[in-house]
Amino acid sequence: MKYSGWIRNVGIAVLGAGWLISGNAHAQANESDGYSPEDFEVHTARDLSDVCTIDPGHSDHNLAIGFCYGFFEGASHYDDALAGSGLHNDIVCAPAGVTRKQATAVFIQYIKDNPQYDIEPPIDAIFRSLIAKWPCAE
Repeated sequence: MKYSGWIRNVGIAVLGAGWLISGNAHAQANESDGYSPEDFEVHTARDLSDVCTIDPGHSDHNLAIGFCYGFFEGASHYDDALAGSGLHNDIVCAPAGVTRKQATAVFIQYIKDNPQYDIEPPIDAIFRSLIAKWPCAE
């Protein structure tokens, strides 16, 4: 398979996983505490930040954090796929050993510090925040 076809397939798989997870979250969320299933419909960076910062005592905390980390894992694999194609360079150059938790914390702080980006698509904001923290040498 050509690299461009492989990258397209990876993108489709990441998006499909996100839809499946959000559908599962929609079915499981508890609406009685002010938290709604729509919180897992991440259309903006703010939506993703809200999911990633759900209160640890909330009954859906583990589901939300799993969704959040999965989103970041997908972004990381997308960056790796692009760089591995030979057609693009790495987008983010984080030091070895950076965890999803650390990358998520960078994103959350970036959105707090730069609210003008909280309405953009979540994947754009993820890369914007991580590039700001760990840019690649040109």
